[in-house]
Amino acid sequence: MRTYYWLYLIFSLSFIACVPQKEIVYLQDELKSTQIQEFNNEKSKDVIKAFDQLYIQVASFDDGSINFMSNDANRYGGGRSEADLAMVAYSVDVDGNIDLPIIGKFKVIGLKANEAAEKIREELELYLNAPSVKVSFVNKSITVLGSVQRPGRYFYASEYINILQVLGMAGDITEYGNRKYAVLVRETNNVVSKERIDLTSVSLLGSKQFYLQRNDIIYVEPLKRRHWGFETFPWALILSSITTFILIADYIKD
Repeated sequence: MRTYYWLYLIFSLSFIACVPQKEIVYLQDELKSTQIQEFNNEKSKDVIKAFDQLYIQVASFDDGSINFMSNDANRYGGGRSEADLAMVAYSVDVDGNIDLPIIGKFKVIGLKANEAAEKIREELELYLNAPSVKVSFVNKSITVLGSVQRPGRYFYASEYINILQVLGMAGDITEYGNRKYAVLVRETNNVVSKERIDLTSVSLLGSKQFYLQRNDIIYVEPLKRRHWGFETFPWALILSSITTFILIADYIKD
């Protein structure tokens, strides 16, 4: 009878030490065919804000020496890393303007990158032959903190990025991270907001939190059992000791 008691104890400890699969699986709900239309994601409308850095690339039929905002390789040494682009970026001032050659002060705050590019192109038509303008943000980053494999600040170059891609860059959530309670911290119009994100729910795919914005912060809370030390507790040693004790007890009893 005592042997059964110890076996039950071992089984109970093993069960407690494990994190249930339901707590570590993403997007668990079933996606029904009738729900597909609900998941037409509206990607974040990333608009230009004060103190942003903008990389402006201009091309035209004019000679490169006339194209005063040309970004050819020779002009800037051919570098195209984030640091290189930051060196030649135009900073948006507190009033939402950038200071461009010839054009002068030019308001871009509140515009999306493609809208700013079109407005600049219209202005440049007075000076260049058939100009083409591309505007992109410099040093776009997301910060990931908490129970992930590699917390830190991650830069990205794509136009859009979603929360699953960012978590992948951070090495994924650890086994003891709370996938049902990640926190998104976002600043909009000088107001900081905090929103809860349930990564286990398929409804995330159709939410406004799925696509992230520049400078967002993702914090993954740990599960409560992580605070109890289950991850580092020497379970192998404890279970081995109990097994040895049972064997000795049975031997002495016999």
